[in-house]
This record gives sequence, C-alpha cells and structure tokens, in this order.
Amino acid sequence: MSFGKPETVFNLNKKNMLSFQTALVIVAIILYGYSEYQILSINNGVSISSGVVAASSFSGNPIGDPVSLVISTGVPPIYGPELGVSFDNPVNSMGVMQQFDPGYGRNRVSLEGVELQRYVTVGTRISCEFCCGAKAIIFSNGQAACGCAHSQAMRGLAAYLIKNHGSQFTDDQILRELARWKSLYFPKQMINKFTTQIGSGSFTPDISALILDVDTSKLNIKNAPLPTAIQDLPSMVGGC
Repeated sequence: MSFGKPETVFNLNKKNMLSFQTALVIVAIILYGYSEYQILSINNGVSISSGVVAASSFSGNPIGDPVSLVISTGVPPIYGPELGVSFDNPVNSMGVMQQFDPGYGRNRVSLEGVELQRYVTVGTRISCEFCCGAKAIIFSNGQAACGCAHSQAMRGLAAYLIKNHGSQFTDDQILRELARWKSLYFPKQMINKFTTQIGSGSFTPDISALILDVDTSKLNIKNAPLPTAIQDLPSMVGGC
C-alpha cells in the first residue's frame, strides 16, 4: 500500500491550511458586514432622520420614538471631523477612539490635575455592563476598570475631549457623547433600558445623559411598545 510521497502530503496540507485561512477571512468579513448592516438598518428601518441626533432639538415637541433619542447618526460635532469618526460606522470609529485610552491606547492621552479629576468624574458615571460587567469604565483613582474594546473607546474619547476640547464640553456633555457611543455598541439593551427608565422616572447616569437638555415633561413614550424592528437588533456591536 502506498501513502504517497512526503512532498505530496505536505502540499495537500499546505493547500488545506490556505483554504482554512481563506474561509476564516471570509467569515470575519461577513460578521463585520452584518454588524454594520444591523446599525444601518436602525437608521433605515425605524425612520431616523439623517445627521447628528441632538437631544436639544427635541425639547420643543412631544417625543414618541425612543430610538430617535438613543441611536445617533451622522458625524458628531467638533471631534467627529477631527478624528474621522461617525455614528454610522461604530466599529471603525471604536478603533480610532481606543488609541487615546490613557491605560491601553497606543497614542494614550496623559491627564493630571484638574483634567484627571474631570476624567474620573465622567468615567465613574458610565459602565460597560453589557459586555464586561464592570460597574464603571474606570476606578475612582482613574485606572481602567475593564479592558474591553467598548470601554477603551469610551475612555479614549473622554480623555481626548478633556485634553483637547475641555472648554467646549462640560462633563455632562462629554458623558452624553460616551452614552451615544454606548448605545451603538449595545443598541437593543440601551433602547430597552431607556424605555424602562422613562416609564419608571428613575434614571441611571447614562440614560440621563441621553436626555440632557430634553424637556422630559414632553416625552410621550411611557409604557409605549418598542418598534418591531428593535427586536432584531444585535445585543452587541464590535468585539468585547
């Protein structure tokens, strides 16, 4: 019985390995595309207007659609054009903002004094509970509380805004930006969380940030059922 030449076996194994690697690449591309499609489907399937969703723009009218307050679209003001990030592309934007994370980023931002105090104030008011389960993205001493990609991106953005645009953003406004990105990373959970808290009237800091400058007396979504399309949204966008 002949088992073939060793060279033949090696060539077959090499061919199989290349095929396996190619398949992995294709699967990765499909998964990435699906995440982006799900986010785009929010904008197209639940009737959200294009452009940045500014909470203050809703303050004069009754609001009946929770999605319009939770899911932001378009390019965020000031830092969006600078960094090339967009709410319409949360996965790539996450990678951009991660680099400024004071603890993990390759272009980490260094903060001290008043800047560090602001960073702690903001970072201890928002968490990445749907991914890593941490109670906040940083500890009270300013150290990273979680190493997941979502929290790295939120910490990176907070540090970047404090360092470069500290006079243009209040702490509450920085928290609102982090909450907007968090809503894109966990769309289903954040929309459910939002509608639950609107109904109860008790808000966590991240949900409070999303309705900053909104006249809550004009909110008209208490006990309102979620749009059907929301049930098909992903629980998480981007790697943990």
